[in-house]
Amino acid sequence: MIISRLFARAFKSIFELAFPIDTKVTILIGANESGKTNILRALNHFSPGAVFDNSLTCQYSDYYYQGKCPEVTVEYGQISKDNRRSLLRFSEAFKECETFLIRKDGPALEDYHVLIGDAEIPMREVDRFLQLLPRILYFEDVPLIKSQVTLRDLLDGREEFRTERNLLRIGGINSPEIIFEDTTRGRRASEEAGRLITQQIRRAWSQEPTVEIKLNVNGSILYIDISDGTTVFDTPESRSVGFRWYLSFYINFIAQTFEARANEFVFLIDEPGIHLHPAGQRDLSRVIEDLAIKNQIIYTTHSPFMINREHPQRVRVVSKDKDGTRVDSEAYRENWKPLRTSIGLMIGDLFFFSDSGMILEVPSKGFPFVRKAVKAKTEDGR
Repeated sequence: MIISRLFARAFKSIFELAFPIDTKVTILIGANESGKTNILRALNHFSPGAVFDNSLTCQYSDYYYQGKCPEVTVEYGQISKDNRRSLLRFSEAFKECETFLIRKDGPALEDYHVLIGDAEIPMREVDRFLQLLPRILYFEDVPLIKSQVTLRDLLDGREEFRTERNLLRIGGINSPEIIFEDTTRGRRASEEAGRLITQQIRRAWSQEPTVEIKLNVNGSILYIDISDGTTVFDTPESRSVGFRWYLSFYINFIAQTFEARANEFVFLIDEPGIHLHPAGQRDLSRVIEDLAIKNQIIYTTHSPFMINREHPQRVRVVSKDKDGTRVDSEAYRENWKPLRTSIGLMIGDLFFFSDSGMILEVPSKGFPFVRKAVKAKTEDGR
């Protein structure tokens, strides 16, 4: 089961909008303050237990003056046989449907409304029903990896040490105590974890194929060191913010999806790769493609380097006018004109041309001699 469409009304900068969600990756691109993050927040606040009150209501809407909460409606599709069997325990109405809607218009479980077509389906045990849906996880702030961590830090579950715990998980260490043993077994476990982690990172970071992660334990402290072909082992804090963010992001995502079932999660990511060089952003795009094999991903960006042009249908241009946040689902039409207009990118802003080149602007019809001249010049190589 996946999310196929999102509808929102009177949420923050959104008066009213509806747009399709891609089966794998949806990219929300647009200028700052256009409302991209509010779309992610609308989905995040749709989750059970999330805050949902009139503090989220658009202040320019009638809902605000009436003291009403916003409305967020999610359409679900691609219902598998296993999904349908689970849904049928709640209502026979799910027997033939291809899609269904869930609307949230308040903070309580009773404020979730399940609809098939225009008909609302009576629902008991709403909390159990909502557990059948893909879990929505919002990645806003990724805890950056640190140079050292204690055994107590790893065991007490605090959020600030999530990245270090997940680093060990992708190195095959589910019980941190083992690498703190002053034994041959402990040292081998630490070395093997470092090797596995290094293997994973090299696959995802093409800019430095010699990068290496090493884990060293001294007493109750685990030291995390990083090296590459030009430096000896050093602390994560000594690396660039871009690489440190990328490493932390990758660690957390891989650990989160490592044992997940297909379509168990929908990941929301706000401005991934904002600290990365364009080459790093392209690496990140490839990582997102890998992660989207099992789970849907929706992310915001204002960087054209975070767009996979092989999948133009995934791009949604977000803009804001007097009627609030808008979404254009056909950003690729007219040679990406809506996208270029939204982010203010013109051909004159680019400097990635060869030393000799020619730009012509001609009418769309006629002038066959111009086309022949351009072709001849191109083939001549001058």
